[in-house]
Amino acid sequence: MIEIFTTPEGLTLSYERRGSGPLLVCHPGGPGGSAAEFEDFAGLDDTFELVLFSPRGSHGSDPAGDYALGSYVTDLDALRAHLGVELIDVLGFSHGGVVVMAYAAAHRAHVRRLLLVDTLAVWGEEAEAAMSHAIRRRSGEPWFEDAALAIEEEQGGEFSSAAELIANLQRQIPLYFHRWEGNEQVGGRLAMDFAHAEPLRYFNTIEFPNLDLRAHLRTIAAPTLVVVGDDDFICGPACADAIVHELPDARLVTIPKSGHFVYIEQPEAFRAALTDFLL
Repeated sequence: MIEIFTTPEGLTLSYERRGSGPLLVCHPGGPGGSAAEFEDFAGLDDTFELVLFSPRGSHGSDPAGDYALGSYVTDLDALRAHLGVELIDVLGFSHGGVVVMAYAAAHRAHVRRLLLVDTLAVWGEEAEAAMSHAIRRRSGEPWFEDAALAIEEEQGGEFSSAAELIANLQRQIPLYFHRWEGNEQVGGRLAMDFAHAEPLRYFNTIEFPNLDLRAHLRTIAAPTLVVVGDDDFICGPACADAIVHELPDARLVTIPKSGHFVYIEQPEAFRAALTDFLL
């Protein structure tokens, strides 16, 4: 069921409510991705009531003039208030993980448990080297050269519209999977899930080059689960280790034979990790 609410800023934002059980609020990645990014989300709606957020600038929600991290944090707290709950278990995937880390640091009283899935808190030489190595490992694939070039163009902000961004993502999406063969259809759908170009362009050109949330992590009181695919080329084990190193109370689960979309490639292992932590 799709529901909407209005933020104090006046934006109309949407979310999908699915399943029954303990509440789990989920923030997608991108930035610019919507609730559709979660697909069936490893069947977690059999066990949890999922609130799958579509942030500002994504399908189903209003665009905005501001895509700074702090604005995403403010919107997430507006969603919590709209839901009428004081304490939430909150999950962030990819860029959504960046948002919920900042949220948990700024709103400690409202986070019961924190779940970080294939995300990053700092970008530096180690993460850059790990990404470059992971990309080079795919050099024998027929799609490799075009995908690697597309990554460079995307991170440089070389797109001016949603159509250009989607065309770029269609070229690079094979890199996000441990095994591309068999995932072509779902990968194509994920690449299409962008209504606007500005959220990702702002992040790539303004926030990403100097991203460093390590000081925020040290202030987070909530018990935290960090999940990472062992073959995630962009938010892989090096990024997960950097997060766990700074958190006061963290558990790391590395899932084999998985790229960035761990919940798609290894749904059973992903679901087991989350239920073990939350139940």
